[in-house]
Amino acid sequence: MLTLPFAGLAYTLASPGPSVHYMAPIVFAGLIGFLSNLAIAECVGLIMETYDTSDLQPGANSRHRLQSMASNVVRRRTNYSSFPRVTAGVFIAQTLAFLLAAAATGVGGAMTRNLGAQRATGVTAGILLALTVLLTGVLWRFREVKVIPDAAFGERRKSEMWGDVDEYWKPVIIGNPSGKFRRMSVLELGGLTRWTEVRKLNKLIKE
Repeated sequence: MLTLPFAGLAYTLASPGPSVHYMAPIVFAGLIGFLSNLAIAECVGLIMETYDTSDLQPGANSRHRLQSMASNVVRRRTNYSSFPRVTAGVFIAQTLAFLLAAAATGVGGAMTRNLGAQRATGVTAGILLALTVLLTGVLWRFREVKVIPDAAFGERRKSEMWGDVDEYWKPVIIGNPSGKFRRMSVLELGGLTRWTEVRKLNKLIKE
């Protein structure tokens, strides 16, 4: 993602005309296409990482689960479905991509006719650099948020926000965390994100 604007700048510098071998702009154009595909794949990965909640089981940390286990009837618990959220994220990303691509086609043609091919590609590389900086700002983990309560290991079975004591309640711990706080970006602080669901299950925020 970070190298894509510089690949566009390299393509601009390598395409002044017949003075440069024709293979130079071809190589950089291929590099731009390759990095664009990587950026699209990275966007899909970020959407999955942010909105995938399929491993969070409802009732896994509640009294209801223990009561159902004690009964003679075995109840099947259904995992969270990440399909609606992930699909919505991919849909929004693809919609914006097609709209921006359509606008870029029209604007790029006008710039090429008015400024010339090389200057037009230079302006495009500059716009791409600005968008990359904005995306980096959105993905920058600037805020430290508590995701695991103090009762993480059973020392005190108490909800920090609600103040109630439940001997059956245990907080959710995902993976092998190094601490009870996690740095989050603007994207991860959304109301439908994975970490918001984890904080709800850990009773750090009200549902």
